[in-house]
Amino acid sequence: MLIGLYIFVDDDFDDPVYADPRPADLDEDVWVAGCEAVQDAIDEEGEITGLKKVGESLVAWRVLPRTEVSFLAIVTDDVKPASVQAYLSLLARRYLDEVDEPKTPERDGVADVVVDVIPPWEEEDE
Repeated sequence: MLIGLYIFVDDDFDDPVYADPRPADLDEDVWVAGCEAVQDAIDEEGEITGLKKVGESLVAWRVLPRTEVSFLAIVTDDVKPASVQAYLSLLARRYLDEVDEPKTPERDGVADVVVDVIPPWEEEDE
C-alpha cells in the first residue's frame, strides 16, 4: 500500500511540487531516510534509483539528473520492490510527458498526472 508520494525539484524538500500526505504527517525516520537518499543521488554520492527498508516501510526514489526532478515513494513492506520501482518509472515518464516545464510545473496539474498512474500492486490485487 502507498503511504506517501513526493515530487521534488532540485533539493527543495521543504516545498515539494507534490506531497501526499504532508511531510509533517509522515513518520520522521522515513521522511529523513527518503530525503537523504534523494540528496545523495543529487550530489552524485548515491544511486539515482534505489530502495531501502526503514522500520515497516520501504522508501524508494528515482532522481532525474537532467531535469533535477526527484520522485519519492513510501510503501508498506509487503509491496514488492520491483513494483515500487516500476511505479516510480511510470510516474517519472508520465510526468515528463505531461508537464510542459518539469522544473517549474503548475502544481495543480501535477496532481492530475499523479492520479493517472496506477501503482502496479493495486492492479495485481484486482
